[in-house]
Amino acid sequence: MSIKLMDKVYSKRDLRTHFGDYSSVAGVRRYSLLEGKSKGCNIIEIATGSGLIFEINETRGMDIGRCSYKSVPIAYQGYNKEVHSNYYETFADGWLRSFSGGLLVTCGLKSIGSPEEDNGEILPLHGRISNTPAERVNIEEYWEGENLYFKVSGKVRESKALNYNLELKRTILVQAGTNKIILNDMVENLGFNEEEFMLLYHFNIGHPILDKEAQLLINSKEVVPRDKNAKKQSESYDSYLEPTQDYKDIVYYHNLEDNNDFCTVAIVNEEIGMGITLKFNKSQLDCFTQWKFTGLGNYVAGIEPGNARVNGRSIERKEERLKTIKSDEEKHFSIEIEILTSNEEIDSYKNKYIFRRNII
Repeated sequence: MSIKLMDKVYSKRDLRTHFGDYSSVAGVRRYSLLEGKSKGCNIIEIATGSGLIFEINETRGMDIGRCSYKSVPIAYQGYNKEVHSNYYETFADGWLRSFSGGLLVTCGLKSIGSPEEDNGEILPLHGRISNTPAERVNIEEYWEGENLYFKVSGKVRESKALNYNLELKRTILVQAGTNKIILNDMVENLGFNEEEFMLLYHFNIGHPILDKEAQLLINSKEVVPRDKNAKKQSESYDSYLEPTQDYKDIVYYHNLEDNNDFCTVAIVNEEIGMGITLKFNKSQLDCFTQWKFTGLGNYVAGIEPGNARVNGRSIERKEERLKTIKSDEEKHFSIEIEILTSNEEIDSYKNKYIFRRNII
């Protein structure tokens, strides 16, 4: 795909002809942050040339941080800003002291959801993987004909001496000139025992896509409120309020319909003609969590494919949703993220997937 700037289309030769360094249009930069709790965070920034720019935080499990389209933020960014993994507090809800927001926070691998002590092991909120630095990080830039690609790969390990050894291999691929991010993960059990294994992709959408005009587009066979707060919430699960004083932590569980194993979910705002979509395999990620926290200053919508709910590991085991991974087994997960940049694209998306509301 060629790159378009100010209504002019640039081929591979055009980019080389007109720009000494075409990474000023589409490319990858690598840098470290220098202040406060962010100091030492190693960041990979990718500009696709379409207006989409996003960051990968090597120091935080290769999660996707700040993300914008033509300077309009897509992801929620929290009070904490970027926090180096050295400041991670593992007790109870200490995870929230280093939760930066960003487009994607990975949760797992031994637990997700509520903190607890289970089988003699202390399990912090949403697990440890997002606070673990990556290793063997590699950046590739290559052409296939007229198409330019950027690929970032690395490994993140969750291990415990005398116990388990799980490894997450992550690859993030983008084609220049597009608004798509392809995330491919492979989790391998390098230990010698079968292990309980939990994984959640915590996508965090912020303003201005998130606003009172925003709508969740989702096809669900069933929508289950997590608790009494969700059951008595005034707005429907698929709509959002403007920033609201003392808004509660609201969670819904969805059993998604699939089309040949593929599920699609989006948050769109036709008032501004923007949205974000996720596409993934239900056979890989069979539990979908929706998080709403539209408070003052903490204004965020979570769309979260996973392999379990977020009630805590012991409850997931009791309710028979808890997954395991055998010794030497590999489990693969793929998610396609796309930014919608006009009402025409939103309408096309709606027409393609035909979303229906589920009344709860």
